[in-house]
Amino acid sequence: MKKPVKIVVICVSVFLAVIALAIGAFFLIIEPNFKLFDSTELNLDNLTSYSHTVTVLDADGKPIEGALYGSDKIYVKIDELPEYVTDAFVAIEDKRFYSHRGVDYIRMASALLSDLKSRSFREGGSTITQQLIKNTHLSNEKTLKRKIVEIRLARALERVYDKSQIMESYLNILYFGSGIRGLGTASRVIFDKPASELTLAQSAVLASIINNPTKYSPYNNPDNLNARKQLVLSKMLEQKFITQAEYDAALEQQLVFNKCKHRQYISGLLKDACAKLNCSEKQLFLNNATLLTSYDADLTECVRNTLKDYGDEFSVRVVVLDNNSGGIACDETNTTDYINPRRSPASAIKPFISYAPALENGLNPMTQILDEPTAFGDYAPGNYKDVYRGYISLEDGLIYSSNIAAVKLLQQSGIEPSKNVAEKFGLKFSDTDNSLPIALGCTESGVTLVELANAYRTLANGGVYSDTNYLRGVDYGYGITPTISRSPIRAVGDDTAYLITDMLKKCATNGTAKKLRYSGIIAAKTGTNGDIHGNRDCYCVAYTPSHTIAVWFGSDKGTIDNKITGATCCNIVKKLCDAEVINTTAEFAFPDSVAYYDIDAEELRTSHEVYLADPVLPRRYRLRTLLSKRHLPIRNQIDIIDFYDRFIWDYD
Repeated sequence: MKKPVKIVVICVSVFLAVIALAIGAFFLIIEPNFKLFDSTELNLDNLTSYSHTVTVLDADGKPIEGALYGSDKIYVKIDELPEYVTDAFVAIEDKRFYSHRGVDYIRMASALLSDLKSRSFREGGSTITQQLIKNTHLSNEKTLKRKIVEIRLARALERVYDKSQIMESYLNILYFGSGIRGLGTASRVIFDKPASELTLAQSAVLASIINNPTKYSPYNNPDNLNARKQLVLSKMLEQKFITQAEYDAALEQQLVFNKCKHRQYISGLLKDACAKLNCSEKQLFLNNATLLTSYDADLTECVRNTLKDYGDEFSVRVVVLDNNSGGIACDETNTTDYINPRRSPASAIKPFISYAPALENGLNPMTQILDEPTAFGDYAPGNYKDVYRGYISLEDGLIYSSNIAAVKLLQQSGIEPSKNVAEKFGLKFSDTDNSLPIALGCTESGVTLVELANAYRTLANGGVYSDTNYLRGVDYGYGITPTISRSPIRAVGDDTAYLITDMLKKCATNGTAKKLRYSGIIAAKTGTNGDIHGNRDCYCVAYTPSHTIAVWFGSDKGTIDNKITGATCCNIVKKLCDAEVINTTAEFAFPDSVAYYDIDAEELRTSHEVYLADPVLPRRYRLRTLLSKRHLPIRNQIDIIDFYDRFIWDYD
């Protein structure tokens, strides 16, 4: 053999030997039973933990939203899905899924060539099994070491799980953006339906989103998503998962993306459960807990349909409380994530910081107050649109939400005593909340919508405060354990509570909440926090004997159009009343501590003082009004008798 030829043969042999050694070394390294530089091992608990569920029961004991797992996700079982759902993910993510053993070496080689050309790790060539391993065992770092461990564990998983088990686990860990994890949750959030009811086109959309949830967001980038959806469908057609007719029909289907994200109630429930049960969220799922709630499915569905009328220019939240139990029957928003901000309550705080203390101190609904521009030292509040009415009753002050009246009442009762009364309604104040602007909701800590709703619920319950709750009880499989709440406390007398309720019923008839005029028996108060540049917080809180409804419009990013006010929030309450998911036919319980009396109308007109009418005063000089029996406005020279008759007034 000639020397040059011999050298070539030797070189080729050495090259082939190196290649063989490299291949051998590679397969040795990725062999599941071989450990070289990493201690990470396959842990099936990382996969099975996703099947630990929490079941949520509504007020009627029926399951809601399906079973939940891990941070409020809805678990899906593969045998409950249409076949084209899994086919969509296979077609776009891993077309040889059913033939490889965890690693697609053909695809990996192609990805390696792309990476060499780009001198980066942009192409991973990961199979569905590898993606599952990465998302349950490893970090997202793009290194050769992590990739080798990923391959080794993927091969190990394929030895103990069949393809169906791997696919089910995979679908339940996928991330769809906006905090949405798992196919079941994505189907419910994006299309408002269980995954078992997904259409072919909807399945293609969900398979598209996971490639890049931001780029293919159905809410922010619908054009990108539509192009990706067509790619998924073409891949399904190419791989013979669907027919030409099915492909054409899927392209023609008009898709509507749900605007109401449906995560608010469940997120609030899990937080409440962990706090009340003194456990972590993980423990709830590991114990397969069943959570009992006051969730009202019909009411919530009505709220969700109502929220569809509102875009995402500002946040909307609706909370409905069951007055009897304190259970949260509904908590819905138009936002993606759970929200529970502490915000200024605006004028919605007035019944508790200004009017309740005044009535407890002996004033009555007809007590007169001068509504005019007034400076309180350096503080000079104004009424809405600078409307002032001169001498008005406390009742009219609350009905028309006079800022001047509210501040004067707070000043008269005293800031600290007034705060003490409002705190009994569950409202919170800081040590720096020691000035008159708190009468208009200018507090450092603010309130949550649930706290504000519960304050009005206290009025509906005759002045007795008790805690609210998402969670009524828990069952770990051996019987229901009710949650323990603090004992109820009396915030104010039932006379004060009823007098304020009576005033707020008139507010809903001809005051700031007059959009509820034809909505039945309901008490309501509005509130708006803002300035000439826009509004930040808008409220309508309304209540009947059975329910309290609190609606908030606002924005964490700045202001909203100042044409949107607390009165606008009344529209949502009105729709709930019109749909009859809220009972507005029952009367509020009339306590024995109040009664209808005649007062001297002429004295009221001339001196702006409230006194009970002399028994011999002619009828034309009398004015009938509702008063507390413990704070009757009696003149010393009159021997008063009890005129009480709640239905009929007889005059001589």
